[in-house]
Amino acid sequence: MTTELDTLLTALYVHIDDRLKTSRWRGRPPRLTDAELITLAVAQAMLGFHCEARWLRFAHAHLHGLFPYLPQRPAYNKRLRAALGLVKQAIRSLAADTDLWLDDVWIRVAQRILAMTCAIWHNRTIGAPITRSLTAYDH
Repeated sequence: MTTELDTLLTALYVHIDDRLKTSRWRGRPPRLTDAELITLAVAQAMLGFHCEARWLRFAHAHLHGLFPYLPQRPAYNKRLRAALGLVKQAIRSLAADTDLWLDDVWIRVAQRILAMTCAIWHNRTIGAPITRSLTAYDH
C-alpha cells in the first residue's frame, strides 16, 4: 500500500489509542485491540468500502503489515457491535481535535460511521442476525 495511507492509518491509530478509555481485559488479551478495531472501522468508512467482505479482503491483502492480526468477518462484526460506545467516543474525539470537522469529506465520513453505529445498535437491540454489511451506503 502507499506510504500516505500507512501514515494516515498510523496517525489515526495513535490518536484513537491515546484517547480511548477502555477497561483492562481479564484473562488473555484480544489479538486485535479496541484501538486497532476502531481504526479499521474508521478507515473502512474513509476509504468508501461499503461491503465488509470487500473491506476485509482489502485489509488482508494491503494492511497486513499495519495490523498483524485481522479477524474474519464474523469476528469483526461481533467485536464491532460490542465496541459501539468506543466507536462513538472515537468519533467525538476525532471531531473535537480537527478544525476541518465542517468540511464535506469529514461530514460524509462521520455520517457513515454514525450510520454504521446506529445499525449495529439497532441489530443488537432487536437481536437480529447479521446478514449484510453494517456499513452505511451512499444514496
